[in-house]
Amino acid sequence: MSRNPRGNVCKLTIYLPNQTSIEFLHSITMVLKVEECNDDDMHRVFEIFCQAFGTRHPMIEAIYPNHDTEAGRISGGNRMRDTKNDDPHTTFLKVVDTDTGAMIAKAKWNIWKGVIPPEKDLDGDYWETAEEKEWAQYLNRDFLVTRRAAIKEHEGHLVSLDILAVDPAYQRRGAGRLLVKWGTAIADELGYTAVVEASVAGRPLYESEGFEYVKHCETKIPERFGDRKGEGFIWMVRPAKK
Repeated sequence: MSRNPRGNVCKLTIYLPNQTSIEFLHSITMVLKVEECNDDDMHRVFEIFCQAFGTRHPMIEAIYPNHDTEAGRISGGNRMRDTKNDDPHTTFLKVVDTDTGAMIAKAKWNIWKGVIPPEKDLDGDYWETAEEKEWAQYLNRDFLVTRRAAIKEHEGHLVSLDILAVDPAYQRRGAGRLLVKWGTAIADELGYTAVVEASVAGRPLYESEGFEYVKHCETKIPERFGDRKGEGFIWMVRPAKK
C-alpha cells in the first residue's frame, strides 16, 4: 500500500465462497485510488455524503434542507463545490475504483498552517423560513465549538477530518481507511495534531489509525428552539508525531 498523500493506491483481494460444485474459491481484485476532487465531481461527492448519512442526523437535515430530493442534491453539490473553490485550507478527496472508474467514497480535510480561520455563519437562501436558517446556523456554530477551540489551542497549526463518507454499496472495502491515511500522512509530515468529530460507527476506524477518544459532545438546545433534536459526536485527537 502506497502512502503518498497525493495518490494512495490500495489493492484489495476479496475471497467469495464457492457458489457451484467446483471446490475452489473465486477471487476479485479491486484497485482503489485516492485523488483530489475537481468541480465536475462535486455532485457525486454530495450524493455519497447523502447516501452514507441518510436522514438520521439533525445537523445535516438542518444545513442541507431537502437533500434527499433531486433539487436538494443539486443545491448541496453546488455548495460543496463553492466551498472547495473558496476555502484555500480545504481539500476534497475521492476514492475511485480504477476498474470501473466509479467514485465510491469522499472526504473533506481541513489543513491549517498557522492560520486561525474566521468564524463565519452559514448564509444563503437555501432555507424556507428565517427560523429554519437560524436553526441551521445555531447547530453549525455549536457543533464547531470544540474544533475551533482546538485550532486556537494549536495556534492555527491543525489538521481536521471534516467529513468522511463511503457509498453504502462499497463500505468495508478499505476506501475509508485510505481517506483517513491521506490526512494523517499530511499531519505527520507537518508534525501537526489531527482531530475528528467521529460517529459511533466511525470510532473503531479512527482508533486503528491513531486517534484517541477525548469526550462525547452533545448540542445544547436553547429554549427558543423548543423540542428540536441536536447533534452528538465523539471528539477524537491524534497527537502530533514528534
